[in-house]
Amino acid sequence: MRKRGRLDAAVALLIAGVCLAAGNAHAANWWETIKFKGDLRYRHEMLDTDDSDARHRHRIRARLGVSGEVSEFTKVGFQLASGSSDPVSTNQTLDDAFSTKSIGIDLAYFETKHPRLPGVTLTAGKFHNPFFKPGSSELLWDSDMNPEGATLDWTRDFENISVTLIGAGLWIDERSSGDDSWMGAGEGVLRFHLPEKKGSIAVGGGYYNYVNIMGYEPFYDEDSFGNTTAEFVNGDDTTMGYATEFELIEGFVEFNHQLGEYPLTIMGDFVSNTAADSLNTGWLIGFALGKAKDPGSWEVRYNYRRIEADAVFGLFADSDFRGGGSDARGHELGGALQLAKNTTFGVTYFINEIGLEMDSPSDFNRLQVDLQLKF
Repeated sequence: MRKRGRLDAAVALLIAGVCLAAGNAHAANWWETIKFKGDLRYRHEMLDTDDSDARHRHRIRARLGVSGEVSEFTKVGFQLASGSSDPVSTNQTLDDAFSTKSIGIDLAYFETKHPRLPGVTLTAGKFHNPFFKPGSSELLWDSDMNPEGATLDWTRDFENISVTLIGAGLWIDERSSGDDSWMGAGEGVLRFHLPEKKGSIAVGGGYYNYVNIMGYEPFYDEDSFGNTTAEFVNGDDTTMGYATEFELIEGFVEFNHQLGEYPLTIMGDFVSNTAADSLNTGWLIGFALGKAKDPGSWEVRYNYRRIEADAVFGLFADSDFRGGGSDARGHELGGALQLAKNTTFGVTYFINEIGLEMDSPSDFNRLQVDLQLKF
């Protein structure tokens, strides 16, 4: 009861702070600058792996966010979400005898622009992933991964081309003694618009340099999520740490076109870890057709990917494919139907193999059936 009381007080204080900041900036109509949003997803999930009976579980994901304008140049955002401290999932499994479920800070950031720097945006705190994901695919980044640090991006629209450049400094692990682990990144995206706005082609790439990774123990749950580990000796201590650094170079393409009333997206993504001598490449190809937006509308999607053990930093990659991480290949199939306004029914199925260097990779199958409600 005490913990819940402290959380309620903290949320109320933050919302009051957002309202006060907005009120100071727009005293006459401050309420118009405050926006709330939220969603709830109920999921039934089946996991079927080698040498284990099929596992069934029910999971929820609940999120509530608030944002407000501090001034005509700056806004702040804050979001609470269900789940644990997992950096790539806000799912909460329904178990533990009806126990009270956890909730935590999923977003807490400010975003600022200035008319003297057109197209430039500075964002800092814990914020939405700024990096482009072709076709919303998740070769490098899970969709629930919200990084921490700061980004500076510049966007400019020309007659038939849009340009986006992003620079980021992200904190991964701060140590009271020893070097911190962090990431410096840069990304560029060119989007070419087809005539009569019937589609577009986006091409680009990114550079993601993880600093002080090799030799350190896995950062979450003592799991390397497919990345190679090795034994390191430091005095009398022996630890299992990451066997390589991660210096990723990514290239991607996304093609969008309108087929009658149905939007079509075709995507491709490739990544190479130049800091690793082997097991260092990954790629994904896929497509999506349709868009579940209005009642009765639908969408289908498919992708195939192959990710060697040290091609990506496994902790931040798709948490559903192969159970999360790298060193796997396989299919993802899915579809969704818009049942009513803000109400979507979806199904996703993963058919994966784990252990690319093994003579007999282990099978991993995952079925997800979702009902998602937004407000």
